[in-house]
Amino acid sequence: MDVILSKERIDTQDCQVLVIGFFENERPLKGPSGWIDWRLNGMLSRFLIEKKLTGEWKETTLIPSQGRILPGMILLLGLGKVKEYSYLRLRELSPYLVETLQKLDASSVCLSLPYQGNTHVDCGKLTEVLIEGLSDCLDLHGYPFDEKWIKNLRVYFAEEEERFYEILLGVQTARSILEEKIKIRIFTPSEDTSG
Repeated sequence: MDVILSKERIDTQDCQVLVIGFFENERPLKGPSGWIDWRLNGMLSRFLIEKKLTGEWKETTLIPSQGRILPGMILLLGLGKVKEYSYLRLRELSPYLVETLQKLDASSVCLSLPYQGNTHVDCGKLTEVLIEGLSDCLDLHGYPFDEKWIKNLRVYFAEEEERFYEILLGVQTARSILEEKIKIRIFTPSEDTSG
């Protein structure tokens, strides 16, 4: 599994699918989901108003990005109520997310789920839990997971620069925990040392 870290915005990541998580009881949309809503000229807000989206737990809606952002598809992922959001819930979500992404035959995905604020979830630990959850799927029997697909998956994390090292620490922690289970390569932006 390749993990690519970026200091650029989620809408500029060169991947097939952008996964955006949002809550059923948080309006207007905030953080990454609010940013993507803005990039799509309020399309997500209209879906919410029309009750085409709710944000209920495990609700998934796939929409084309219509060329407004670099990833070709956006997977909107309902996270339920803000007060129920936790690391344990994210681990529970992992097999469902992996199954959905595998059905889409996505080889590269950018994950952007909420952290901090009202969530009490920190971005470094969130990143660690998401990677561990993806690799947990290698051990789940009774699910149609393709081991080769998971091991070849390219996972992007793109947050603001001030969170970069927290996310890097989360990825490094997951890699050290999982080193005997799955090979994780970490790619980071090169530092510009000129002038």
